[in-house]
Order: sequence, then C-alpha cells, then structure tokens
Amino acid sequence: MSDDDAKQAYWRHIRRLTFAMTLVIAGFTMLLPVFMPALNAYRFMRFPLGYFLAGNASLFALAILLYAFFGGQQRSDRAHNVTLQF
Repeated sequence: MSDDDAKQAYWRHIRRLTFAMTLVIAGFTMLLPVFMPALNAYRFMRFPLGYFLAGNASLFALAILLYAFFGGQQRSDRAHNVTLQF
C-alpha cells in the first residue's frame, strides 16, 4: 500500500466517523422535539420528561458522543499508524 493510499484510507475512515456522529447528533436534536408532547405526559424529578430530556439529556448525549468520537479517532490513528506532529 503506497503512502497516498494509506492517507486516503485514513481520511476516508475519519470522514465516515465524522458523518456518522453528525447524523446521530442531528437525529437526536431533530427527533426529540417531535416526541416532546408525548414525553411531557410523564414526569421525572417533577419536570415534564420532554423538557427534562431536551434540557439535560441532550447535553449528556452530546458529551457521550464527543467521547465516542475521540475514541474512534484514537483507534483510527493507531490502526493507520498516525502520530501527532507539531
């Protein structure tokens, strides 16, 4: 495998990872408001569930996705033998 092929494979993997995470974030932020009226029928800690999920769970989910993206990036770096250079 040539150096250019290795670089293309690395960036192809990074683009797929970025696209997948963007789809998950977009799906979460677009689908949650659709289901909010139905979720508001339930309560969690005296708050309507839809309100609670929109305010708190979305931030938690974003933090989890950021951690997952970082882990995927690290795995890709190791698999393609990429080191950080300054």
